[in-house]
Amino acid sequence: MYVCICNNVKEKQIQAAIASGVDTLDGLKDTLDVATCCGCCEPMVNDYLDEHHAALDVLAYAV
Repeated sequence: MYVCICNNVKEKQIQAAIASGVDTLDGLKDTLDVATCCGCCEPMVNDYLDEHHAALDVLAYAV
C-alpha cells in the first residue's frame, strides 16, 4: 500500500526503514523523503512510529 503518494513510498519501505533503526520522523524524511511534500501522509507515518515505540516499551517491561 502506498503511504506517501507524492514520493511513491510504500508501507513496506517505511516498516523496513523503522526496523533497520530509522525510528524518527526526521529520519524517515531524510531516508525516504516521506512527508516532505504535501504532508498528508505524516499522521500515518507517525502511527507506524508510535506502534514501533510502543512495541519497544512492551519489550523493555518484559525484561
